[in-house]
Amino acid sequence: MQQMTLAEIIQDIHAMDEELWHYESRYGLRTRYFIELYQAGELHDGDSLQIRDYSDWAACYEIKQHREELYETAMREVLKVAKKQPGISLSDLKRAWHPVPVPAAA
Repeated sequence: MQQMTLAEIIQDIHAMDEELWHYESRYGLRTRYFIELYQAGELHDGDSLQIRDYSDWAACYEIKQHREELYETAMREVLKVAKKQPGISLSDLKRAWHPVPVPAAA
């Protein structure tokens, strides 16, 4: 199982945001509406480039969602410990970040 730091997870989230913006710009549609149409099987463009784009767009969205879930879970654990201290220092929080296990397929 692969390990990622919280900083790497944040970096992935921003990279996925850039990719999602690319698709949104190309097709003139926000990702949340694309995903709704894609998951309902309502997109019927026959162009092979578009079909591949749709698949890649959906995968990018899924990766971003997964990374956000990882970040939320890990950050809750870090904050649990940090809140026991008299004050929260962002520098101390950053030092408290430990690698998070990430399944190979994610």
